[in-house]
Amino acid sequence: MRGSLLLLSALLLLESTDGKKEYHQLGQHDSNIIDKAIKEANDRHGKAKHLDFDSILNSDYDKRMVNVLLKPTTCDKTIPFVHRKDCKIQNKATPQVSCVECRGEMSCFLLREQKKIKQTLSECSSKRSHIAGGGTLLSQTAENEQQTGCLGCI
Repeated sequence: MRGSLLLLSALLLLESTDGKKEYHQLGQHDSNIIDKAIKEANDRHGKAKHLDFDSILNSDYDKRMVNVLLKPTTCDKTIPFVHRKDCKIQNKATPQVSCVECRGEMSCFLLREQKKIKQTLSECSSKRSHIAGGGTLLSQTAENEQQTGCLGCI
């Protein structure tokens, strides 16, 4: 029993270290964002070759932010700009593009523009995720009397 538990733990650790997923393994939400990134990146930065999904660099679903890496493929650039599973990623080729989707807005930059990418990620992280003037978890009402403080204290 102990040996099989150890083996299971090792397999889970190996699985968790390989965070790169194929496009077809992604959920509907992520694939919609990636489709939007593919369109934007090919419109703005695509040259002769089709830019397609390589990996998700960063995601913070609480802040509604996803950072996607797109790379050139062996396929020629054609319209419509969608994921093409028949195209092979060219890891050493340029341009490589980082697209940041933040609360529905897509921004795509060449990967070498690290300053712009970091600034976009920082601005997205600092945006408030609640409606101004709205209630929070710290302000709960009970019997027409407002209580404040931590949830465990109320």
